[in-house]
Amino acid sequence: MEMTLVEKIFAKVTGKEKVSLGEVVKIRPSYIMINDGEGHKCVDLINKTKGVANKDNIIVILDHDIPAGSFDSAANQKKLIDFSKEYDLKFIQSAGIGYQILLDSYVKTGDIIVSCGTHNSIFGAKGALGLNLTVKNMATLLMEGSIEMSVPETVNVVLKGTLETGVYASDFISKMISEVGIDGFDGKVIEFTGDAIRYLSLNDKIVLCSMITQTGAVSGFINEIAKGNYAKTCEYDLAKVTPTVTMPGDLYTTKPALELKGITIQAGFIGGCNGGRIEDLRIAADILKGKRVKLGVRLMIGSVSNAVYLQAMKEGLIETFLAFGAQVTNPGCASCKSTSIGVVGDDEILITTGSHNYPGCVGTKDSKVYIASAAVIANAAITGYIYKK
Repeated sequence: MEMTLVEKIFAKVTGKEKVSLGEVVKIRPSYIMINDGEGHKCVDLINKTKGVANKDNIIVILDHDIPAGSFDSAANQKKLIDFSKEYDLKFIQSAGIGYQILLDSYVKTGDIIVSCGTHNSIFGAKGALGLNLTVKNMATLLMEGSIEMSVPETVNVVLKGTLETGVYASDFISKMISEVGIDGFDGKVIEFTGDAIRYLSLNDKIVLCSMITQTGAVSGFINEIAKGNYAKTCEYDLAKVTPTVTMPGDLYTTKPALELKGITIQAGFIGGCNGGRIEDLRIAADILKGKRVKLGVRLMIGSVSNAVYLQAMKEGLIETFLAFGAQVTNPGCASCKSTSIGVVGDDEILITTGSHNYPGCVGTKDSKVYIASAAVIANAAITGYIYKK
């Protein structure tokens, strides 16, 4: 029986022809990413006597709260700057979100990338294995140079059909997460396979892989042709997907956008890992061009990287956003999660392409965060409602 993708990668790093399910293997990552989100905490656990075992595969990136918008953020970033200087590490700041920077310039098929981020599975869009580590395990990895992990089972998620016009990969993955639940794929690796894969853009594939760990999965891959011994197979028809909105509080309650008529918004955000690429900005600009933001609504646009920002400028998208009345921020995580940029106040509603919607994630505990596609958010910024015909 042919191995699954994760088994092939684990076999490669161990130098074996084949590995078995549950077998404990020693992983030496291709890249270790540390940022000012969660990863900076591992620096506090480094034993100064040991230091770091291998500086060549460590990349330190500032991407969460840039420029620093609080004293705490400034302290965390200074800590990472000093850490990079101490061990002569590769250091990147003011370039965008770390995941995208690695996708664009570093990651290759078969690589293993680790971070403390919850979207590290994003690298499966390029056939690489992205793993999320706890802060403690990350510190151990930095000091030892490797970490042990058992070979996980793989679930085959077969995709058929095509997405209708105005429906996006974010709509599908939001609905799928709500159906699978918080631990539906607990400890498994997901392979998205099937004929529908050939019709998905790289942006679509990135969005699918980015969010799949919200089901309890270890990681995810895109693999058009299913091969291997799968623990389970599920099938989804993309043609049945409709514009979907994730409700405030958690990622496991969704509703069709058309059922949310009459709900007013005060803020919108198009950006982050699932809404800040050039494809998303083009979709938004097409809807917003020649129109003006609804009085009482503020819309923020955040590119995923400097490269995307420059491309958006070249295509005139930034000019469109500014003419509409949107607030264009620097590339980075922005208001996806608890930064100083674009936060909302008591009783305000934010609709976002971001990945988080728990109480207080982008503002006060009494604010509410809905998650939707760039198209839904652009229309909401025009009308002032989540959905309005």
